[in-house]
Amino acid sequence: MPLTDDNIQDNKLHLVGKLTASLIHEIRNPLSVIKLNLDYLKMIDSELPAEAIESIDMCKDAFDRIQQLIDNMLTFTKRNSKSQTYCSINEITHSALGIMRYNAERKNVQLNVNLDEDLPQSYFDKSKLLQVFLNLITNALESCDSNGKVNIRTYRENYHVIVWEVVDTGVGISDEDKTKIFEDFFTSKEKGTGLGLSVCRMILQEYDAELNFESKLGEGSRFFIKFNPILKQGNNEPQDINY
Repeated sequence: MPLTDDNIQDNKLHLVGKLTASLIHEIRNPLSVIKLNLDYLKMIDSELPAEAIESIDMCKDAFDRIQQLIDNMLTFTKRNSKSQTYCSINEITHSALGIMRYNAERKNVQLNVNLDEDLPQSYFDKSKLLQVFLNLITNALESCDSNGKVNIRTYRENYHVIVWEVVDTGVGISDEDKTKIFEDFFTSKEKGTGLGLSVCRMILQEYDAELNFESKLGEGSRFFIKFNPILKQGNNEPQDINY
C-alpha cells in the first residue's frame, strides 16, 4: 500500500519518540562535563576579569535552561500535578525577558514590556510556561531585522481572562504558511525543527489556554495566549473561577 502524507508524518513522530531517550542520554554526558568546568571556573572567579565572570554566568544560565528543556522532554507526556504551583504570569515573563535580553541587544531589537500588575496568581507549571514564553519571544526576535521592535504585554479581557501577547515588527507570515505553522515539523527557518509552536500549543492545552496569532506579510505578527486562570481558594485547592 502506498504511503500517504499522514503515514509519513506518523512515522516521523514515531521515530522521534524512539530516538528521544537515547538522544537525551547522549546529550547529558557532555553537559555534565560542561557543568563541572563551569563550576570550577566559578570557584576561581576571584582570579578572573569581570568580563570573563559575566560570560561564565551567562553560560551557567544557558546550561540551566538546557537542563530544564531536557527535564521537560522527559516528562512531557506526563501530567505531573506536583510540578504545578501558584505562580505569577508576569514573574515568568520577567524571567523569560532576562534570558532573552542579550539576544535582543545582539540583534539591536528593542524589547518593550507593558504588564498588568493586578493580575491574579494562577496555577501552572512554571518551567513549561517559561518554555512557551521563551519560544514565542525567540520567534519574534528572529523575525525582526536590526532596529526592529518586540512588544510584550499582559492584560485582562472580560475581566477573568488573562491575555499574554508578543507583537513584533518582523517579516510576518504568508497566507499559505498561516494554515501550517502549528503543524509538527513545519518551519520556514533554514535551521528550524518545526516543533516549537506545536509543542507550545500542546503545553497550553494542558491548562485550557489558547494560543493564536494574527500576522500580515511584511508588517509583523502578534501571537497571543488566553488563559482562563485557576485561582487559589480558601481551601487551598485549585478551582476554576466562575463569573
